[in-house]
Amino acid sequence: MSSLKTIRIFFPLLDKSILVETGTTVAAACAQVGFPQNLVCGGKGTCKKCLVTIRENDLVSEVLGCQHPVSNDMAILISKEAAVSQILETTENETLSFNPKTRVVTTPMAHLKTEMCSYDLEAIRNALDMPIKMSSIKVLQKSAEIFHQKSLPLMNFVLYNDEVIDLIPSSESLNAYGVAFDIGTTSVVGYLYDLTSGVLIHQYSSLNKQISFGGDVISRIDYASTSPENLKAIQHAIIETVNNILSNLFYESKIAAEAVYECVFCGNSTMAHLFLGLNPLHLGLSPFTGITRDMVVADAEEFTININPNGKITFLPLLGGFVGADTTAVLLGLPKDDEYRLMIDLGTNGEIAVGNRNRYFVASTACGPALEGAGIHMGMRGTTGAIEKIELIDNEIKCHVIGDAAPLGFCGSGIIDAIAFLFREKLIYDRGNFIKGEDLDNHPFKDRFKTDENNQRYFVFVRHQDNPNGKEMIITQKDVRAVQLAKAAIFTGCCLLTEKYGIKATDLKEITLAGAFGNYIDIENAQFIGLLPEISGVPIRSIGNGAGTGSQLFLLSQDEAKRCETIPKVTTHIELATDPDFSNRYMQNTFLGRNEMA
Repeated sequence: MSSLKTIRIFFPLLDKSILVETGTTVAAACAQVGFPQNLVCGGKGTCKKCLVTIRENDLVSEVLGCQHPVSNDMAILISKEAAVSQILETTENETLSFNPKTRVVTTPMAHLKTEMCSYDLEAIRNALDMPIKMSSIKVLQKSAEIFHQKSLPLMNFVLYNDEVIDLIPSSESLNAYGVAFDIGTTSVVGYLYDLTSGVLIHQYSSLNKQISFGGDVISRIDYASTSPENLKAIQHAIIETVNNILSNLFYESKIAAEAVYECVFCGNSTMAHLFLGLNPLHLGLSPFTGITRDMVVADAEEFTININPNGKITFLPLLGGFVGADTTAVLLGLPKDDEYRLMIDLGTNGEIAVGNRNRYFVASTACGPALEGAGIHMGMRGTTGAIEKIELIDNEIKCHVIGDAAPLGFCGSGIIDAIAFLFREKLIYDRGNFIKGEDLDNHPFKDRFKTDENNQRYFVFVRHQDNPNGKEMIITQKDVRAVQLAKAAIFTGCCLLTEKYGIKATDLKEITLAGAFGNYIDIENAQFIGLLPEISGVPIRSIGNGAGTGSQLFLLSQDEAKRCETIPKVTTHIELATDPDFSNRYMQNTFLGRNEMA
């Protein structure tokens, strides 16, 4: 029995109070009520992304959630509105080849006649005219109990491929449902489908609760690999996230959990290991090896996923290194032709792929953290209060804020706009350093440059007079450097992967941008600073949540599922970090400016 004392803390803006043990951090308490903080540094107190406003001893202050312990009667002032993320849910799913693995076949009870000295399974095969099997002991036992009961006129057989995974007597035909998931490092999206009609019933998204253990994959690998207890805790966080999404889907659609018989998941290599409860230690150590890249299929009850316990859970196959099943899903959703495409997924981790359906080269780059706010002085997720767009209108800097709220920081698209603005207005040189000397003295925005206590310069986008109840919104010299390194990694990766594949840039049909960041980014600004390549005659197209599209395709079509299984076989993973060509060209690509691929 625990000897730790429990104390009560309050969340007045959520109208909640909870009991926690003494020593619990504010961040842990926030996670307990369903609003995990963004612990980019893994809870070490260095990133300062988990600042939370509290009221303690009648004093209101801002504290680091991961470091500050709770106290009795403390009020933690977080709101639902501030915790809602701008998570991309849309896809390009316009036409699907509907032929799901999971389906319901209904037959009259009168057709289920077992001949003398024969077996019920033979009667089912004859009635359905299918070579089905029934390998689950649980389903066999259920069949023995209900098969010969004739109180209801119909028997519904739930099939997964050619296997009976459930049988339900009823007075009418029943429908089976399935959910396709995209597990991102930051957010998770679920799409609920009627597998009888192919209709999308509802979709729902939420933050990945693993954020409480670190904002990036490396910090989560570090945490999970420390002890079996840590691995179990971080796996529980993603299962809890999934079950929370399912609960909301069921509530909105009025569909029972028992009617859902299939869930399909995709995510990067780290997310796959943590979802499956596999120790990711060696994924984070050279030579960066994982446990398996194969597709994993299991029963729902093995994961305590809140659907029918006889249902099937599938995690799509990985492609190599940190290029995971999310990239597999994106490639599955690309047009089914022989045209060459360059695919860039600018999520928390950056993945690149080049090729066509016959052969792909893939790679990952360490670009995501800076572009999603991590490592940026005032960076944040795309939530209420984040500056998402910056414009110059009538010589005035206009910052567009998510939720039309007071600005709190910059999300990824806002960061790119900020750097593009500084470069376009000649406030930074192509090397990324702030202007000085005569260039500064003659510039109309010279008064927006300031210096901090360490004599480091920064540029003010939102001044105190424009945000009287908040802070100045600034971009530091270090912020500019972080974006330069990220954009150099992406552009260098695109060039090398295309060259190693053996085609010219002009051979590409198009460049496709996948993921939330690619959907919200201003493509012109991204090209202006050299983040995205420019290729004469080759357009750039955002495909939205490409990983979500691929996951849905797999759920809804056996043909697409078979295609998915072939993608790893035709894909070659390129490790850029150890490639000398990458190192040699990386630094020269840190210069700001438009970059053309040859």
